[in-house]
Amino acid sequence: MGIMDDKGIIELYFERDENAVSETMKSYNGRLLRFAMHFLSDKRDAEECVNDTYVRAWDTIPPNRPDNFFAYLAALCRNAALDVIKKNTAQKRSAQLVELTQEMNECIPDNSNITDERSEELSECINGFLAELPKDKRAVFLGRYWYNESIADIAKRTGFSQSNVKTMLHRMRESLRAYIERKEGAL
Repeated sequence: MGIMDDKGIIELYFERDENAVSETMKSYNGRLLRFAMHFLSDKRDAEECVNDTYVRAWDTIPPNRPDNFFAYLAALCRNAALDVIKKNTAQKRSAQLVELTQEMNECIPDNSNITDERSEELSECINGFLAELPKDKRAVFLGRYWYNESIADIAKRTGFSQSNVKTMLHRMRESLRAYIERKEGAL
């Protein structure tokens, strides 16, 4: 049996015939996979996205009766790809946030004893420390710990090498720790 035309495939969806999905796959799997790869760099993610597209088509036809079947599938595929991107970004951001928190914990002496009052004092110390930094170093520090930028992004934005950015951040964390210890010792 050859490839069915779009109207025939859509009729299968309206009849709730499971062959609708296999016919859709025969007609459009390659095109949808290439389309998904425009959004996603990982082939497995793209394949998952295309499979989600078939599920979404099954769930939305009927009641929808698309005039341009591929355009309809492409829109479903694009939305599935955006969902994958959001999920991947959230996971990456969560892992990066843990890393940044660990880096900043190195700066705070006795971080097991942080009360609201001490938190306010630490905030004032950090602001004082930042005010004393040269503008370029302050931009690196804020990029990393306020805006959650990656080392690579900071390097690109500032023109420093990634190695220089890492070294700068390490030294600034050590300096911040010493600054906080001095300020807390003066209290």
